[in-house]
Amino acid sequence: MTEKFEIIFPDYADCNLGIIASILKHYQIEISTPSNPEIDRKLASGAYRNVIFFLLDGMGTRVLEKNLGADSFLRRNSLRSLKAVYPSTTTCVMSSLFSGLQPISHAWLAWSLYFREWHQNIDLFPYRDSFTGELIRREEKNVLDFMDFQPIFPRIEEATAGEVNIHCVFTEITRPRLTDLAANYLTKINSFSALAETALQKSRLPGQNFIFAYYKSPDDLMHRHGVTHPLVSEFLAEADRTLVAHAEQFEDALVIISADHGMLEMENHFRLDEIPPINELLREFPAGDPRAKMIRVQPGKEDLFAQRFKREFGDEFLLFSREEFLSRGFLGAGDVHPKVNDFLGDFVACGVGTSDLLYSPPGGKPAAALLGHHAGLTADEMLVPLILLDGKSKS
Repeated sequence: MTEKFEIIFPDYADCNLGIIASILKHYQIEISTPSNPEIDRKLASGAYRNVIFFLLDGMGTRVLEKNLGADSFLRRNSLRSLKAVYPSTTTCVMSSLFSGLQPISHAWLAWSLYFREWHQNIDLFPYRDSFTGELIRREEKNVLDFMDFQPIFPRIEEATAGEVNIHCVFTEITRPRLTDLAANYLTKINSFSALAETALQKSRLPGQNFIFAYYKSPDDLMHRHGVTHPLVSEFLAEADRTLVAHAEQFEDALVIISADHGMLEMENHFRLDEIPPINELLREFPAGDPRAKMIRVQPGKEDLFAQRFKREFGDEFLLFSREEFLSRGFLGAGDVHPKVNDFLGDFVACGVGTSDLLYSPPGGKPAAALLGHHAGLTADEMLVPLILLDGKSKS
């Protein structure tokens, strides 16, 4: 490992799910995750007719620091950092934000999960085979038969007797799972300026409004180009200018801006299927994310696997047995979803260096070696900003 990174372990008493906990608390709904004290104080004042939550995918604290100056609007208005729900990846974090549940209770733990029912790895949000890319027919294989949950939006409607209008404003390439969760609350847009403008227009509707505005970037750009590529810096600068232009127009509104996770650039891509000492000990397809790999090994070979893993990958990953991973509270606390133990397998390898773990079975398409990745335990991946704007905040 060429550089030592600050490691941040999950902390559900101070995480980005606390944002949703505060919003739900404002609407008289309590969840087990502690709410965010800064947001609670703002909402307790009763001064806001509108609550607006902007979530920019991948816009971690370190991403902002590497791309925007200290005098930028987003950095100047950032109160502090929160920890990401873990694994720090969109599928897991967004499922928590949409359900109010910690990962141990919703089980949407990774982009790709292994389903023993069908002997198949499935990319959950686009709902396709992880190794062939073929879309899966839900009427034939429906993970919702055992992984469904009630989204927060109808709960808010019910708790407020319909007095709060709910609006989801999402980027137009939103994955099918998010589209399903947003349901009839959804408005799709095709640019960040359209996202901000649509949120502004929704906030001007009569009555109380809760607006959840989600944008795909900078995550999509960083995966392909890296964290500090000019395209990433240009997008964040544009988002900064757009929010400056719109901030003072939001009236009777608490505007919350944050992210699901951050991002780190990769230097090494280890292909498990091409490392015989590791591959020969596997009993099923590895799953999870490349920075939070969930691995099943042959019975009785656990100690041998751990020894070989350490030898092959050194300090690039922390390897936890399933029992240790759960006992340390990586997935939070609460009711354990029946699929959690099954999904985790025997070991979880969490990235702490600049490497990821890829896998492709015989006949499968090569796993994509992306430049930027997340789901590891570094501060670059785990810290997200908490940005609050009051009503007509001035730039």
